[in-house]
Amino acid sequence: MSKMAPGHFLKPAGNVPGLNISLFNALAPGIAMSRMMKRILIAVASLLLIIVLALALLIYYSEDIVRSVAGSQGSKHLDRQLTIDGALDIQWRWRDTRVHAENIRLTNAPGYDGDTMASIASLDFTFNPSKLLIGKLEFGDITVIQPYLSLQRLSEDEANWNFPFMSKAQVATEAVTPENRFEFPVIGKLTLTDGEFVYRDAVLALDLDLTLDTVIGDGGDGDADTLDVNDPNGFSVAGSGSLQQQPFDIEASGASLETLRDTAVPFPLRVLLTMGATRVQVQGTFQDPIQLTGIDASLHVSGDSLSDLFYLTAIPLPPTPRYSLEGQLTKEGTVWGYQDFRGLVGDSDLSGDLSYDTGGTRGYLKANVHSTVLDSGDLGGFIGLPPPEDVATEEQKAAIAEREASATLIPDVPLTLDRLRATDLDITLDAEKIDAPAIPIRGMNVRFLLEDGLLTLEPLQIDLADGSVDGRVQVDAKQDIPPMSIDLNLRQLSLGQFFEETRFAESTGGMFGGKVELSGTGASLAEVLASSNGKVSIIMTKGTISLLLVEAADLDIAQAIPLFLGRDRATDIHCGVMDFAVTDGELKSNIIVIDTKDSRIVGDVDIDLKDERIEARLKPRAKDFSPFSAQTPITVSGQLKAPSVGIDAGRAGTRVLAAAALGSLLTPLAALIPFIETGGAEDADCRALLTEAHADEQ
Repeated sequence: MSKMAPGHFLKPAGNVPGLNISLFNALAPGIAMSRMMKRILIAVASLLLIIVLALALLIYYSEDIVRSVAGSQGSKHLDRQLTIDGALDIQWRWRDTRVHAENIRLTNAPGYDGDTMASIASLDFTFNPSKLLIGKLEFGDITVIQPYLSLQRLSEDEANWNFPFMSKAQVATEAVTPENRFEFPVIGKLTLTDGEFVYRDAVLALDLDLTLDTVIGDGGDGDADTLDVNDPNGFSVAGSGSLQQQPFDIEASGASLETLRDTAVPFPLRVLLTMGATRVQVQGTFQDPIQLTGIDASLHVSGDSLSDLFYLTAIPLPPTPRYSLEGQLTKEGTVWGYQDFRGLVGDSDLSGDLSYDTGGTRGYLKANVHSTVLDSGDLGGFIGLPPPEDVATEEQKAAIAEREASATLIPDVPLTLDRLRATDLDITLDAEKIDAPAIPIRGMNVRFLLEDGLLTLEPLQIDLADGSVDGRVQVDAKQDIPPMSIDLNLRQLSLGQFFEETRFAESTGGMFGGKVELSGTGASLAEVLASSNGKVSIIMTKGTISLLLVEAADLDIAQAIPLFLGRDRATDIHCGVMDFAVTDGELKSNIIVIDTKDSRIVGDVDIDLKDERIEARLKPRAKDFSPFSAQTPITVSGQLKAPSVGIDAGRAGTRVLAAAALGSLLTPLAALIPFIETGGAEDADCRALLTEAHADEQ
């Protein structure tokens, strides 16, 4: 079995530390503010509140006393050292008090990285003391130089922002953080220079390092790539970090804090996140950016493979060629939406709507996806195949080269069970047309349903060769060695469709159908098939086939000569039946019989899916006489990827089924006939063969 580079539908490039860990944990309602911005506000508001309350002492005491009291009382309430080591200047006015302080520092709690939790090199602000009498904070201008804030969480209950006066982090969050944009503190103008924000979260496996600055100037030309905002008092944030051990860079810009409080004006926001080749850009307005509601924004996502989005979203998607999608971002409660998205994945166009609910134990993705023309090569990731070389990345091209050099045929890229267990999903994919060289696929409709680790493809409908393939595929990833079952029905498929681009197109035809029922266990398609049990049955009727395939096998040279001279001829296939029992990955034929105009071919076929080898002997019995008819078996042997076809002259006495044995094997296969009958019309040829076989059995 071939070993391919990581990149399968559920195979990550690194370890996944937990389930449902994604940026949605930091962006869901109450999560955007409660898990990141709220934590910043808790620390900053607590620090400012202590300073502001200390300012009330200025009416009676000097700056040195205020410095001492603020430090001692702040240290007592925060359970860590608060110091103001630089200048402290306060200009008291009843409605406009100005404060200037330098070298403010809050030490970190024991057991956390670094000695400093927060520091400010220079702080200058004005506030309205009279508003304190009614319990409100109202600031004028705030200028902060070199602010530093380090937030760290070790577990659900252990974080360095859990101060003693807070009974629980959640209670403190609710007490400090505004529930909507109107309740945000009044700040006339906020200027941040050379700010640094560090966030370490062991629960989310998230590391974040941001630089913080307010936008200076007129906001630029609004180019999406530079993320400028047309607000001279707006803000910008840039930084880097890692999520699930995957590094990323992030840039964001928005309007001023004054705009943030104005509920009548949608708040403009632009965010650009890049993780490797993956690029996510949001640009638009938020009616309430605190609760992330009233979103009117576009979302553009692009990258090398959809599977890489797992690190950002915890959504298990297959590896694909390069993609680019754009749509409308929405949100209702805990449900995020990606409406009317459209774009390309490889050479395939995709469009549709999807939603992602973050409110449950696991995320839940629901999507309806449509394609006008779907390139079959872009679907290879579902079974572990790399994308076509013309749209593949360098890493994917290396996987293609490795696969082509391998002697094996069946993909052996393992599933990653953590991904299947991380998110529930319900995706319907409808393709009007499928571009598949040498395979006459016309369209497809399939539903992917993933619930608690159980993945089911049903309904599975493929329009193939003027007929259809339908059925069900299921993988149970709840078990460490996942079982898989495959149940497919092949209905009224045209053999001639498979020869459309060959010289035998006009002389080869017929209709075939059948059933495939297999079940096995394993982490890859190769492992599942190598351990599979079940049966495979194929029946064909009303066919024509090049005489080269029949008479050359029978060594009937007199009739085969015209083929070698270039004049194509064909013979009728009245009925063909192949029935296999599958045990522990080995297909053994119960019966192989092909009844043609000139001969009846029977044989034995063994296919070992573990080693991917085939051993087959087909014995023709001529119905007419030719002086060159040798009745010699034809053999097929070797690897499935490159079998050898020959004549077994020394095995002319190979087993040939007696009429009675043939009848006993054919009779139970009468149930296959409906798979080749159309419109209620009975198939006379195959029914005649089965009737004859049944009579011989008697």
